Amino acid sequence: MKTLGLIGVLSWYATSVYYTTLNQLANQRLGNSHSSKLLLFSVDFDEFRVLQEVGDWDAVENMLSGIAIQLEKAGADCIVLCANTVHLVADTIRQKIKIPLLHSAEETAKEIVSQNMHKVALLGTKFTMDNPFFKDRLSQFGITTIVPDEADKEYVHASIFNELTKGLFKDETKDNYIEIIDKLKSGGAEGVVFGSAEFSILLNATDCSIPIFDTIAIDSKAAVDFALAN
Repeated sequence: MKTLGLIGVLSWYATSVYYTTLNQLANQRLGNSHSSKLLLFSVDFDEFRVLQEVGDWDAVENMLSGIAIQLEKAGADCIVLCANTVHLVADTIRQKIKIPLLHSAEETAKEIVSQNMHKVALLGTKFTMDNPFFKDRLSQFGITTIVPDEADKEYVHASIFNELTKGLFKDETKDNYIEIIDKLKSGGAEGVVFGSAEFSILLNATDCSIPIFDTIAIDSKAAVDFALAN
């Protein structure tokens, strides 16, 4: 089994779900008492929050590249970013390490294509919804991406940082998300990408009127496939 190097960034709540899911999947595949071989570097979220608020993505990239290099030196065979927003600098990180970096948008695109869908909604931080790094990667697979209107984008972004990353998962917020997803369905979305890891704690598939693409589940499956490949 190969060793996975995890970088936890946006919140430790989401990182803990990655950790749990990776171990569960390895055990399901191998049985007995097996679990995943993991190296985890959990970033102080407030340090990242300050950098992203001022738009200093060069500093974010330098920080995460340094961590990826540390994990590589420690024996990681692959890097997993446990947050979608930081994939904005994923390509630059890839250039600074010799091991693979699993890209959430690429793995999500493969899953969308396997479901024969061509138009999906994307929910996440404003950085994920507004910047092209996720949408362009989906476009390379022939997938059109739509996002909420400005008011709903502001709401989603604020709820991530003011509630979800602090471990606050409210029924009212859940209901508002369901309403936003229904609007996106009316706009032609065949499915919705959960582009923030915390969403899978707030919502599940039965809550939504269209299929969900949970990036934690997708990334974790791809990572375990890599770890167990001959």
